[in-house]
Amino acid sequence: MFSTDRILALDVGASKILLAEFSLKGPVPVLTGYASAELDPLAAGQPGADLFSSAAETVKALMAEKGFKPAPLHVMLPGQTVFPRFMKIPAASSDLVDNLVRDEAAENLPFPLDQVVWDYWRLGTDEATGELDALIVATKAETAADAAALADAIGCPLALVDAAPLALYNSVRFNCPEADGCTLVLDIGARATNLVFVEGSKVFMRTIPIAGNTVTHEIARTLGVEPAEAERIKKEIGFVALGGTYAVADDETADTVSKVVRNVATRLHSEVNRSINFYRSQQGGSAPDRMLLTGGTALTRHLDTFFQEKLGVEVSYFNPFTNLSVEPGLEEDSEGLFLMASLAGLALRAGAKCPVEINLIPPAIAEERRFLKRLPFFGGAVAAIVLSLLAWFLYAGGVKSQYEKDAKDCQRRAGVLRGVQGRLSGASAEVDAEMARVDSYAAIALSRASFPRTLDAIRGAMLPGMWLKSIEFAPGRPPSGDGAEAPTAGTVRIVACGFKGELDEAVAHPPRRGRRVRGGSPGELFCNSLLALTPKVFSSGRVAKETTTHNKRVAEIDLELVLARPLGTPDLSWLPGRGEGDSAAPAEAEDPASAEEAAPEEAEPDGAADSAGEEPAEEAAPADAEQPAAEEAAE
Repeated sequence: MFSTDRILALDVGASKILLAEFSLKGPVPVLTGYASAELDPLAAGQPGADLFSSAAETVKALMAEKGFKPAPLHVMLPGQTVFPRFMKIPAASSDLVDNLVRDEAAENLPFPLDQVVWDYWRLGTDEATGELDALIVATKAETAADAAALADAIGCPLALVDAAPLALYNSVRFNCPEADGCTLVLDIGARATNLVFVEGSKVFMRTIPIAGNTVTHEIARTLGVEPAEAERIKKEIGFVALGGTYAVADDETADTVSKVVRNVATRLHSEVNRSINFYRSQQGGSAPDRMLLTGGTALTRHLDTFFQEKLGVEVSYFNPFTNLSVEPGLEEDSEGLFLMASLAGLALRAGAKCPVEINLIPPAIAEERRFLKRLPFFGGAVAAIVLSLLAWFLYAGGVKSQYEKDAKDCQRRAGVLRGVQGRLSGASAEVDAEMARVDSYAAIALSRASFPRTLDAIRGAMLPGMWLKSIEFAPGRPPSGDGAEAPTAGTVRIVACGFKGELDEAVAHPPRRGRRVRGGSPGELFCNSLLALTPKVFSSGRVAKETTTHNKRVAEIDLELVLARPLGTPDLSWLPGRGEGDSAAPAEAEDPASAEEAAPEEAEPDGAADSAGEEPAEEAAPADAEQPAAEEAAE
């Protein structure tokens, strides 16, 4: 079971892997520890899913080094692996907006929807046009799948997959809430630079493929050295040449490197200017009032001075822990904290409401999470059903106990009141009313037994050597409003099997149950036995099909019967003391078929012949069975 009061935030970059642990016990996340591992920024491979393929072992080593236990994992995708699209859609209902956004995503994303994982966020409504501003963010399905595979490999449940520019936007909004106007954030990494505009509820982001690796390759080309050597030179003596009246470096190599860095910075400045112009013209934004720098390459010396001169605005370094707390001792590593600008935004998604919330988690994992969230509701529903059944059974038991108690009390009171009936007629009326109420409760309780009694009646009518293959009940037809079709109580389809020899013997010598029933075939004999049941269970029926199998040794009989009354109809004749002729039975609870409950005086009880083990003698047959016997002899 994973702890819910902390998370792990992971940033897999081109030159460094950052893993941070945040506590969620307070109102905002608190950084409790972090670890980093250096990577080769010039390693082969293109930006994308390959970032995660080999990072699992490194992340597990970082967790072991810092003693991090598994926790919900927040993963950040680099800006170059996501595809942001800004759009305006007509204001409409929530469901319609979802459909419109899906259509826009299918048209504007560079890949089919079944090949990407995407999400969108509503940025607000344009006051001038009334249209809804929306941001669609997508990544390739294999990139999201690799992030999920990394989470599985390190034993952590994947809770969030966010994009680095959006995490950076949330971090700036949280740590600089008092900033007015437009703020331009430049996150300069190894492979790419994330450019984010922050202006109120507006957001615009772009990824520029000019970053630290660009500087490294330019130094290698200019000095004629290997990229690895150029990377070392860049880190040791690299800075931005200021130009103009500024003094040049005394060292010729340093002077050359600084000019290379300035050339790359100038190219980056050109892309920044293009982005500013696009943001102002297409997104209705304002010119930046300030610039915030972050990312490893942003620490290049004099880079802030360069952009301040070029843009003419205040340039400073972004502190992602202005409003976030860190445990004592961690604040000493200012450079390490500076590189966690996006990780801080990831942590905020777990502990606070963020301005932009998207999640590029794979659909299968998202569906599993939705199911897990529903489990408590399923458990509550099951518990409610169990409690309902328990209450019902308790109620039924209470009704039964009350019935027995009331019945005994009524009998005692009837004996006492029999001698003074005339004088206590009022008390007798109260007893009758009480009995009527008890009988109504008993009728409800007895209606539960109609189904097993029907099955028991079918079993009692079965022929020797017969077994049931299937019984199918179908509900009846309720009364129609216009009276065009008569209501029915329901139908039953019975498929029975039996040994052919025993069934033929039963046809020749029908078993006697009360009165003898005959039939020309086993199916007809079985059907007639069912129709002759007392009380009457079926109103009509027919033999749908009779077949033989297994070399004609087994017969299969298919019957279709119509119920005499719907299942669930109470039958008070089963109550003790409520048989036919009992004056104590209330008229309104009398079953229409109760007259058929009593067997003829001359008939034997059902199953008497069977229990004796042999067929009764002909002279013991009732009078109404003598005529069929004579007809059989004539045949």
